[in-house]
Amino acid sequence: MRRQKIRELPARTFWNVLVVTLLIILGVFWVSFHFVRPIPPRKLTMTTGMEGGSFVVLGERYRQVLAREGIQLQLLASSGSVENLARLKDESKVVEVGFVQGGIGKAEPASKLVSLGSIFYSPLWVFSRGPDRLDDLSQLRGKRISIGPEGSGVRRASLALLKTADAADPPTELFEHSMADAGKLLKEGRLDAVMTFGSADSALVVELINAPGIQLMSFSQAEAYTRLFPDLSHVVLPKGVLNPSKRWPPEDIHLLAPTTNLIVRDNVHPALVYLLLEAAVEIHSGAGWVHKAGEFPALKTQDFPISDQAQRYFKSGGSVLYDYLPFWAATFLDRMILLLIPLGIVLIPLIGIMPWIYTWRNRSKYYPWYRALKELEEELQANPGLEQMDGYREQLDRIEDAVSHIRVAVAFYDEVFLLQEHITAVRQKLAHPVPAV
Repeated sequence: MRRQKIRELPARTFWNVLVVTLLIILGVFWVSFHFVRPIPPRKLTMTTGMEGGSFVVLGERYRQVLAREGIQLQLLASSGSVENLARLKDESKVVEVGFVQGGIGKAEPASKLVSLGSIFYSPLWVFSRGPDRLDDLSQLRGKRISIGPEGSGVRRASLALLKTADAADPPTELFEHSMADAGKLLKEGRLDAVMTFGSADSALVVELINAPGIQLMSFSQAEAYTRLFPDLSHVVLPKGVLNPSKRWPPEDIHLLAPTTNLIVRDNVHPALVYLLLEAAVEIHSGAGWVHKAGEFPALKTQDFPISDQAQRYFKSGGSVLYDYLPFWAATFLDRMILLLIPLGIVLIPLIGIMPWIYTWRNRSKYYPWYRALKELEEELQANPGLEQMDGYREQLDRIEDAVSHIRVAVAFYDEVFLLQEHITAVRQKLAHPVPAV
């Protein structure tokens, strides 16, 4: 009986295994960089608003927050929400995030934009000259009114509201001055009223609230307007909130306000989305003139789909990795976990069947020869005549030669040896054939 000599792993097999392993590793890295994107870019571009407005001031605060994590936020001034939305929708523009007021995007066709939530109210401030405080837009009929430049959200909203109040047509005169020019012209008496969006960060709003001879409209029909314009909310500037010691303002001022939303393109890196959400909480979670602490940011009614990541963030908070690791390390681990989970779903069952595949791969090399040997024994038993012996010996020689060239893992050598023993037993039968009766 001849037994195979135990051999070490052939060099060719070693290199095959090594090459396959390297290809798998390279494939994992390719998938991670092209789909999971573990490393975020270091630059982001935000479209803000008109110089002197709230959006510009807020953009600077976002820039400072992101700079702490090594992200450079480039700020682009604009005429307002309408232009911001146009930039975000135009894929030829390098703009990934911007401020857009509620209601602006409803008339727009579907786009690859998602919302990270509402971040604050942007009240509509209507300032007028004269000793008396106005309480409705209909009182502006026949006045000279600045409603903001083309491309601004305030111009769009002001036109709609003035038309509803029957105050948009002649003899009313509408102008599209910038915020800075509008405030100056109003104080000089060359305008009768100015309509603008803004918050406590708006230089124009702060200037006109404190300007002598300038009155802030309190909407006596605020609730009625919110029924006609569902994107507007009825908010209140409380008595004394600007200066409690002087009880300023002297009474509650009723205002209309859309929410301002943080809109991003849906291909913005998830790590940067996370940073924007963190910045939104830091910047907007406090109390403001017309909202309470903790009211923003929030997932209020949106014109665009809510980002899946924003929904998870507001539901369960951010990843704990960012609490204990540097941003770049936490980002890499967070993204790799997302890659490894689906890989694990595939690999764990695969690992479970690997022993079966390994066993089948080895046994498949000699099982056919077991079958051939069994068929030879059956034929020998059925036709034991001497005239058949030479043919049987040739078949057995072919089987033995093939078995002697089988290469299997060491764990299966005993089965190969057993096959060789069976071959020897059959050869002995051929050497001492039983004469046919």
